[in-house]
Amino acid sequence: MQRALSFDTTPPLSIPLRFMLTAPWFATAAGLLLLWSGAPALQSRWSGPMLALTHLMTLGFLAMTMLGAMLQMLPVVAESPFPRPRALASVSWLGLAGGTPLLAAALLGGPRWLFAAAPAVLGPALLVFVAGAARALARRTSPGALPMAAGMRLAVPGFFLTIVLGLSLAVFLAGGPALPAVAVTDLHAALGLLGWVAMLVMAAGFQVIPMFQATPVYRRAASFALPPALALLLCAWGAAGWLRPAWQALAGYGVALVLGGFAVYSLWLLSKSRRTTPDITTWYWRLSLGSLLCCALVYVWPGIDPDRKTVLLGVLFVAGFATSAVNGMLYKIVPFLLWYHLGSAGVARAQVPGVNNWIGARAAKRQYAAHAAAVAALCVAVVAPVLARAAGVLFAAQAAWIGTILAGAALRYRRIITASALERA
Repeated sequence: MQRALSFDTTPPLSIPLRFMLTAPWFATAAGLLLLWSGAPALQSRWSGPMLALTHLMTLGFLAMTMLGAMLQMLPVVAESPFPRPRALASVSWLGLAGGTPLLAAALLGGPRWLFAAAPAVLGPALLVFVAGAARALARRTSPGALPMAAGMRLAVPGFFLTIVLGLSLAVFLAGGPALPAVAVTDLHAALGLLGWVAMLVMAAGFQVIPMFQATPVYRRAASFALPPALALLLCAWGAAGWLRPAWQALAGYGVALVLGGFAVYSLWLLSKSRRTTPDITTWYWRLSLGSLLCCALVYVWPGIDPDRKTVLLGVLFVAGFATSAVNGMLYKIVPFLLWYHLGSAGVARAQVPGVNNWIGARAAKRQYAAHAAAVAALCVAVVAPVLARAAGVLFAAQAAWIGTILAGAALRYRRIITASALERA
């Protein structure tokens, strides 16, 4: 069941938009970092450049966008507003925007005090958001948004645990108490990528794929079963790592099965879309879900060098699956917000561009092609590291391109608002 949107509880435009306009420039920085560091960045998950660009993507791009999307979607889709959304959004945005570069600099080999400064900025900001999201999700949600809200209720604890483990690792690297760093890092990465990012994309997909792609809705059994199954298997994977390492692979195969099943089911729904011509977001969803399916296949495929497999999985998941899904949603959410808020501001209807007229279709298609080429180049560069710098250029270019496209739409909004105010004056 899909429910009509509730615009009575929509937050001010500045709340989600600041996150969505900032995020692409962190992805640009990640691409430029790969250009600067070259082949060593893709040869090991433990290299400083790899750790730095991973956090530029996961915190600076993915978390930045996902926090903005939740601040918009929970009030409008689920009728679950955040407490004090202006203050919460400001604290969260400032913490991410300021703390992510500090953490990246620390991981690149900066002075040890950066490992204390970065969590001091990031920790409070992220924990404030988690507290606000938990309070919003504790409210009774609208029936049509239950699958999305149920998935988010599992994603937020995953995000909280990811933050706690990340802060613990930062304290350790700053000279704090000893801990089993490799095991904690593995759990931190698994919870962050699977318990937070994959869980949140899955939950949002239950709502936005049928809504924006004109597909059949997800079956109730699947939408309520997949997120808990993923959460339980992640718990089993984490527990096995500490108690029964021999069983950890079995739990990992279960995780791959759940994510691969979600990808196949969602691709099947997209094939049933009522639209005769797919738009740019459809292509992004196909690339995203195809990358997720490739992740599942690579994970279970035998005979791949473990270090190379880990890096390839990271590339497919972060650049192929998560970034593609987020880019596609940005192309829908930002124009819709600009269109809606112009109408709400009392601008004459003749001056308000339609939702599909904020972003040029040709520019969006070219940017998508650049993104797809960058994902392919990154995957090839894992096998042929000599291509790492070329992949970095492509990735930085596509990220800067979507950042410029979205910024142009926001500037157009500002010009129309200003012109309308002058006319009324």
